[in-house]
Amino acid sequence: MNIKQLCLLITLLLLPISAYSIEPAGLEIMQRVDARDDGDDLIQYMTQRLIDRRGNVRDRKMISFSKDYGKDIKSISYFLVPANIRDTALLTWDYDGIEKDDDQWLYLPALKKVRRISSSDRGDYFMGTDFTFEDIKQTPELEDYNWILTGSERLDGFDVWVVEAEPKTDALKKNLGYSKTRYYVRKDIYMYIKVDFWDRKGQELKHLISTGIKEIDGIWTATGGVMRNVQTGHRTELMFSEHQYNTKLPDRVFSERMLKRGYRAK
Repeated sequence: MNIKQLCLLITLLLLPISAYSIEPAGLEIMQRVDARDDGDDLIQYMTQRLIDRRGNVRDRKMISFSKDYGKDIKSISYFLVPANIRDTALLTWDYDGIEKDDDQWLYLPALKKVRRISSSDRGDYFMGTDFTFEDIKQTPELEDYNWILTGSERLDGFDVWVVEAEPKTDALKKNLGYSKTRYYVRKDIYMYIKVDFWDRKGQELKHLISTGIKEIDGIWTATGGVMRNVQTGHRTELMFSEHQYNTKLPDRVFSERMLKRGYRAK
């Protein structure tokens, strides 16, 4: 080894670990996504536009409430418009970890009936949208998947990690309706801004794009999104508004009694 090579080796050995630009593992990235600050609770309004391949449009309006309970999350959403589905509501108790199955209940006022969503129903689509009951949850159950960091790239002007998730068992693939998903996670704020989905047969199924990401009360928030199903030509557009963070929502908001009662403005 000559003097030049020796000097180079010493320089490399003295570099701090951060200088090597070691990338985090796929699971670690998604743990950071799961742990990012999203407030203690949130109230927001939502406009849905359901658009079929012929361009026919159905508009809906909703209000949703969510609250953190440690690492668990409870949420409830009510349809406000149109009148024929008003007070239809979805209550979700999203538990951290796989030791306990998440609880979800859908209230159908026309039937005066509460439908419990079982783990085998997680891949069912919610009220004609392109979102399944599983998609509605803020972050997928990390322990259900094998997470692999496949690379980094630029997307919409931002540096992102590309992380692929494959359900650990065939039973999970069947329940979820997906053989694989791919997340594009912004490196600066740990939010995913795009998700690709493949169906159980491994065929391209749909794509989710998050839009209008900005800080609201110091919390990075998506104010819109589009889920597009490439197999059916159908898409669901979402617009979120009137965000209210950290309002100290009472626990009674997230009960089956409130699910049946429907939303009542104060």
